[in-house]
Amino acid sequence: MLEVENLSYQRNGRPVFSDINFKVEPGNCVLLKGPNGSGKSTLLRVLAGLLPVQQGKLLINQNRSTDHYDFIAANIEFVGHLSAVKKQMTLWDNLQFWTDISGIGPLDRLEPKFNDPLSIDSFKNQLTFLCSEGQIRRLALSRLAISKKNIWLLDEPTTSLDQGTIQSFERLVKAHCLEGGIAVIATHDKLEIPKNQSVTINLKQKRKLEKTDFLDPFLAGDW
Repeated sequence: MLEVENLSYQRNGRPVFSDINFKVEPGNCVLLKGPNGSGKSTLLRVLAGLLPVQQGKLLINQNRSTDHYDFIAANIEFVGHLSAVKKQMTLWDNLQFWTDISGIGPLDRLEPKFNDPLSIDSFKNQLTFLCSEGQIRRLALSRLAISKKNIWLLDEPTTSLDQGTIQSFERLVKAHCLEGGIAVIATHDKLEIPKNQSVTINLKQKRKLEKTDFLDPFLAGDW
């Protein structure tokens, strides 16, 4: 279970989001919606333990995240808006790297079980820098197919994907939820996730920045 209570975050003294509350039971998905700059990515990074909990509570299976970073690492799979791949390596070598640092085990043992939900098999031995942005995104999301973690935090996962691959991604998320997993997805796209499996949270953009909002005189233009 993932619980967020009165979560707020500020950057440079400016609220990014305020008083966010939700609870996600196993088998469910949260869709984070909102305009650019409304704090979707920042919220995901707080949930992933990459940014501190400044105000409020974040509980994973009733454990406060600020006290259990190892527990976060063991239970959360984070795919950010950047695909985080080594472009000088092949796609398959990238997956091997992720299995190694995740402690899953050698990829050659997993290959018979890897069902390739994002269809990377035809170009998996290609150097990543030769791939299109859509193919690279498919590689990044393929990590989910080998992940054993219960909670997926995904930032704009369908960026650069064609419609057929978006449908494959939707099936992957649905299967994860049906197996008792949790997904929190920041997206501008309309994803076909059943209503009985999902809830939508709309974040609102804060007021436009004024010159006085910047604590740094250089950023404020006073130089």
